[in-house]
Amino acid sequence: MKFLYPQFLYALALVAIPIIIHLFNFRKFRTVYFSNVQFLKSVNEKTKSQYQLKHLLILFSRILAITALVLAFAQPYIPVDESIKQAKKHAVSIYIDNSFSMDAENEQGRLLLNAKQHAQAIVDAYASSDEFYLLNNDFIGIQQRALNKEQFSKALNAIESSARTHSLNQIYKRQKNILEKSSSDKKDIYVISDFQNTISDLDINSQDSLYSVRLVALKPYTNANLYVDSCWLNTPNPQLEQNISLFARLKNNNSEEKREVNIGLEIDGQQKAIANKEVANEDVIEINFTVNKVGWHTGKLSLQDYPISFDDDFYFSFEVKPQLNVQHIYDSTSQASIEKLLSKDNYFNYSKQNIKQIDYKDLNQSQLIILDGLKDFSTGFQQSLKNVIVKGSSVLVFPNAEINTSTYKTFSKLLNIDHYEKLNEQEIKIQYLEDKHPLFDGVFETIDERLNFPKIKQYYTIGKQSQSVGLPVLILENNNGFLNEYQLAKGKVYLSSIGLDDSFGNFSQHALFVPILYNIASHAGGKQNLSYTIGQENIPISTRTFESPMRLFNDKSEIIPEVSPSGLWLADQINEANHYELKDKNQETKAFLSFNYNRTESDLTLVDEEILRSLSEEKANVFFLDIKLDNLSNYIQDLNTGIPLWLSCILFTLFFLFLETLLIRLL
Repeated sequence: MKFLYPQFLYALALVAIPIIIHLFNFRKFRTVYFSNVQFLKSVNEKTKSQYQLKHLLILFSRILAITALVLAFAQPYIPVDESIKQAKKHAVSIYIDNSFSMDAENEQGRLLLNAKQHAQAIVDAYASSDEFYLLNNDFIGIQQRALNKEQFSKALNAIESSARTHSLNQIYKRQKNILEKSSSDKKDIYVISDFQNTISDLDINSQDSLYSVRLVALKPYTNANLYVDSCWLNTPNPQLEQNISLFARLKNNNSEEKREVNIGLEIDGQQKAIANKEVANEDVIEINFTVNKVGWHTGKLSLQDYPISFDDDFYFSFEVKPQLNVQHIYDSTSQASIEKLLSKDNYFNYSKQNIKQIDYKDLNQSQLIILDGLKDFSTGFQQSLKNVIVKGSSVLVFPNAEINTSTYKTFSKLLNIDHYEKLNEQEIKIQYLEDKHPLFDGVFETIDERLNFPKIKQYYTIGKQSQSVGLPVLILENNNGFLNEYQLAKGKVYLSSIGLDDSFGNFSQHALFVPILYNIASHAGGKQNLSYTIGQENIPISTRTFESPMRLFNDKSEIIPEVSPSGLWLADQINEANHYELKDKNQETKAFLSFNYNRTESDLTLVDEEILRSLSEEKANVFFLDIKLDNLSNYIQDLNTGIPLWLSCILFTLFFLFLETLLIRLL
């Protein structure tokens, strides 16, 4: 028990007054003479004990009445929260989770509406002089302004579902930062959410005891949800009039049964296909289609699910390029096998240059650069290659028998890839082919153990760079790489341990050479980003040819992003899932960008309530409010002020005064 005004306890000294009166009986006695006092002696002996008992009872009733009255003025209370001190003014931050998962329903209806009702009940528990802060996932500046009760109610009613998501830690830190500016005596933080597993990372350290943290968990009827999680194409460079395979990952979270789903595919607003699939927990569906024009295309995958529907559509876009630029760079002579394969295909804009006559403009515009038997090359050329690789181009390296290994080591170190060590002038066999590698997609129906590999007469040992991670495409029988792939930012480097002239073997005449070279060329230019997530502030696309200002359009809005070498900076301007057309200042379309809502909201798995209870047990300033809405205001009042006992003290005072009167009259 604690006291709101403990200074009144000094008034307990007043209990000395009835004690003094009892000890010093101030009644004046009168002497009366009797001739026979024998009868009086018997009466005196009989009533003496009753008289003393009466006065003691009256004394105790007076003492208790005074004590109860003094305690009533001191206003005792039983604190619900031991860390709480009675405050003259409260600063209250209330976070309402308005993410899409709050569109689910429970017995009170939509969770977001239920959250608003809880927030209003919380505010009703406070005094009009307290200050309130309303926070949701939008994180806008006006939410840092203190509100009174009326302003809070208006702002509360205006909250709608938002595409933004934040972790509980981000929300908690935001609330603390807002309350730090307040001069109020007591600071309370409320989090009203469904507490999804994907965002529930709340971490309250020992220094946060200045804040009382109250958690209100809302549970939906069901947390099952079927949605399109992601999609990708079978090739980074889809081609005109060729079959394109689209793969979509479907997820059926928290459902014990398989669900049959019809998923539709639209390309450029036209229905292309409808596929049917039974989905257990997670599955991938393949849909094939073709396009008949070059340029940018938009697509949408759609299914139907209730009540969570924000993730039923998945938007994507891709470019069908008219050609891929291939730059073939050689030293003294060029390999005819490369030119023969690539120059005859109209999809490849093939050109070749001598290393001594490099056109760096062509180099920067090439999706694939083939280094064919270069003995040596400058550090400036090395840096130029790195620049185009980082931006998404691919480089394929074939050595010759007289390379400057020092130059190649410098080049490998610059790119953080493996390097050539020494030339081994001995025959060796290829031992293994990585048939799961994308370069072999569609090449083999089955792999025959007796597959005829190219003959290798000599090869370079490939030494490991300490931090490089290479993906082997073909491996020699001594486990040395025959052809390795390395990822560098958006681009790739392919390192061959042999050259293409006859001194190294017959690889350039072998049947494997065609699909490997063709697919390396087809996959060049970097992987296309089919879609982006709303809330993603920076869009990493090449802006080399952009003329600012750039604009993003759709049917409802126009956005001006900030253009930087790393891409487009959008901040929080995109709020709706859809396709957006990117145009330059001359109104020329540069790209289509497709945005989807964050799929972290799609996983409706919730934190177990026992975890929230255990958190409240471990932390003295954390409370899990598992309280019905009708009782929430009263509970919070008790939480803030404790259970008040002053009324009980008043009743005890009246009781003891009544008891005193009764004792005086009846005894």
